[in-house]
Amino acid sequence: MTASSLKLLIVRKTTNLEWHGSVIRREVAAGRMPPEDLARLQRAHDEHYQTLDGLRARLIGRQISFVEITRDSEWPDSRQFKAIITVGGDGTLLSASHKVTDETLTVGVRSSRSSVGHLCAYDGASLDELVDDLISGRCHGIRVARILARIQRVKTSDFLYTDPVLNDFLYCNVNPAATTRYRLRLVEVGADHVEEQKSSGIWIATAVGSTAGIASAGGTPVDWGDRRMQFRVREVFSGGKVKPVKTSGFVDLTRDVFEIENRSERAFLALDGQHGEVPLGLGDVVRFCVAPELHLAVRRP
Repeated sequence: MTASSLKLLIVRKTTNLEWHGSVIRREVAAGRMPPEDLARLQRAHDEHYQTLDGLRARLIGRQISFVEITRDSEWPDSRQFKAIITVGGDGTLLSASHKVTDETLTVGVRSSRSSVGHLCAYDGASLDELVDDLISGRCHGIRVARILARIQRVKTSDFLYTDPVLNDFLYCNVNPAATTRYRLRLVEVGADHVEEQKSSGIWIATAVGSTAGIASAGGTPVDWGDRRMQFRVREVFSGGKVKPVKTSGFVDLTRDVFEIENRSERAFLALDGQHGEVPLGLGDVVRFCVAPELHLAVRRP
């Protein structure tokens, strides 16, 4: 493949300094925050733009066409691009992944040492390698499982489908100190299990997300090639007469059903942390489904 035949989409993050810099500068000047806080944000900001500028310069130098947007911009049709390059960290890649519904390769570039980059195959020190890999077709990608949620509104019977999620969902009460009440239904081969529970909520994760929030709650990390969904109930209440049974496990969504009927007055479903949120009313039913896989660049073995 020639460089001139490539067309890339760059999705860049907005740095914390750009979001919050004016407030932090004011707080530092007033003596209410230590200067080190501002200096740390400035370093991360400078590293991010050094990486972004370095990528731009290399692409222009190799005559590679690209379109650049922020992760909050209107999303173009990704089918026109050979690859989507996210510049930031895992959060930027997760946010961008919600918009990718086809086979376009998604490549994460960790732009700063302060950014978490478990999902990023490249960083600021490997930009030349990235460009060479894209031109030569050696950019190593694997297809990883994603899930989505189908939400049935009890008041209207309408269905709402979320974006595909690469890491996880979190279902819980809008008040983090309040009890989350729900009915959990798990239909497996030869069994239809329904259970009313009270807890702090439920993690629902993919294999990629198995080392994220669900792992901190006691979940099991698995290989990224695993196609199963994993769930784990957080801080389940077990003081009632009927003890909860289905509090964790793996579900094959190609054949099994995993549903949550919300019994809380106000709850929500979070997508990949802060990268999306769906409010839930009393009686709304959430069913988790297989979503299109993501073609994700990974570090070459």
